[in-house]
Amino acid sequence: MVKKANQTAPEFSFPVDIASLPQDGVRHVLEPNEKERAAIAKRLELQALPRLSVEIDVTPSRGKGALLRGRLEADVVQTCVVSLDAVPAQVSDRFEVRFLPAELIEDVSPGEDLELSSEEDAPEPLGGPNGTSFDAGEVAVQYLSLALDPYPRLPDAVIPEEAVSEGEPSPFAVLKALKTDGKPQ
Repeated sequence: MVKKANQTAPEFSFPVDIASLPQDGVRHVLEPNEKERAAIAKRLELQALPRLSVEIDVTPSRGKGALLRGRLEADVVQTCVVSLDAVPAQVSDRFEVRFLPAELIEDVSPGEDLELSSEEDAPEPLGGPNGTSFDAGEVAVQYLSLALDPYPRLPDAVIPEEAVSEGEPSPFAVLKALKTDGKPQ
C-alpha cells in the first residue's frame, strides 16, 4: 500500500514519525485544503472532491512498529458509467494499517509467520530517511480510492437505444462461438 521512493510526491501528505510517538499514541484530524482535494480528485478520476476529513489514531505496536487506525468521510462527485453525468455520493470508511521496520518484514523467511491473526493484513514497511515514518495522508487517499463505487450510476440512467447495435454480435457471442467450435460466426 505504501508508495515506492521513485514515485511522485503524494497530493496530500501527513508524515508520522514513530520515533517521537508517545506511548499512548496520538490522534489527529486531517483535512486537505482545496488545492490538495483538487489534486486528489484528479488522481482518483473524480469530477470533484468537495470534502475529505480523516480521523487517525496512531499507537506504538510490537516494539518498533505502529498501528494506524483511521476513519474517513468524504463528499465526492463521480461520473456515471452510463450517462457521463455527475454522480454525487458520500463515502465513509474505516481502515487499519500496521507498520513495521522494513528489515523486520524482509527478515521473515518464506513460510515463517509474523504472528498475524487471520483477520490482520500483512504489515507495511516504515520508510522515510530514518526508516521510522509513514505518510498517513497518502494512506488515507489510498483507502478513499478503495471505498469509491467502481461503477457509479445514476438511478434513472439507461443506455440510449442508438448505442445498442442490433446487427452486430456482441463480443461475448463471438467468444462463445470460439469456445464451442473454434471459429467465429
